[in-house]
Parts: sequence; C-alpha cells; structure tokens
Amino acid sequence: MNRTTLLFLLAFSFNFLHAQNTPGKDIWSGKLLVYPDKNEIPADTLLLTRTADIAADKVASRYEADLARWQVISSKDPKKDSILLRRFLSNDKDDEYKEFGWTALHNAGKMNCLDGGHFFICQTDPNTKVELKGDQPFFTESGIFGVWLHYGLVALKKIK
Repeated sequence: MNRTTLLFLLAFSFNFLHAQNTPGKDIWSGKLLVYPDKNEIPADTLLLTRTADIAADKVASRYEADLARWQVISSKDPKKDSILLRRFLSNDKDDEYKEFGWTALHNAGKMNCLDGGHFFICQTDPNTKVELKGDQPFFTESGIFGVWLHYGLVALKKIK
C-alpha cells in the first residue's frame, strides 16, 4: 500500500467515525411566526427548543423507536406550560406520513413533521405546493406549515 492510499484511508476512517459520533442537525429549534388564513401579520410567535429525550418507560411501546423530544411555547400565553412534541413515526409498523400521502416525500428527505397532540408542524422544501389527501393543495413559501385542530392550516416562518 502506498503512502497516498494509506493517508486517504486514514482520513476516510477519521471522517467516518467523526460523523457517526456527531449528533444530527436540529432542523426544528428556533422562533416561528404563525400566519393563519393567509394573513400578512403574524398571530403568534412560537419558541421551539430541543429538550431531553423522553425515557422509554414513559411512552407506549410504539413510541420507543424515537425518544427525541422538543418543547414549544406560545408568546401569546407564556405562562402556560410548554407542549412536548415528537417526530412522526415512520417505520415498518407505523407510518404517520401515510395518512397525508407523504410517505414517499418523507423517505426522500423532503417532509418531516412533529406531533403535538392537537396540532402538528411540518417542514418541506421552500416554495412547495403541498398536497393534502382530500383537501386542496396549498403553497408554502417558507417550507414550514402547521395544522391546528381548531384553527386549521397555518403558515409558519422561522426567524431564528
């Protein structure tokens, strides 16, 4: 083995091991402005932060596959407790993207969602038309949107 090959293999091995031990980028944390009903003035600001992983014994067995959690708090009601969010399940047993017809998008890395119980927040590519099963497609300029039980579809824009 010549010196160049050896140096290449050492560099590759170092980079590979480093990548394996580096946590993934947090695409969720930050401040989000909430724009309901195509309003140009935000109705709220949400603060989304990564929190400690939940203990496996605190969740139903189906959720043990992904223990990562985020918390969100509204600027409209900062005294209210934060809400814990989890990523949509996407595995052999559970595919929460399927209900919306987004499995292929998620598998391609083009759709990721967090579930907050009575709402969910998703990220896709900016300037994308999003198809919702049974509903009219909508355009998301920022690539971030949410669906609230009582408010419906909202556009979100990350500011930090």
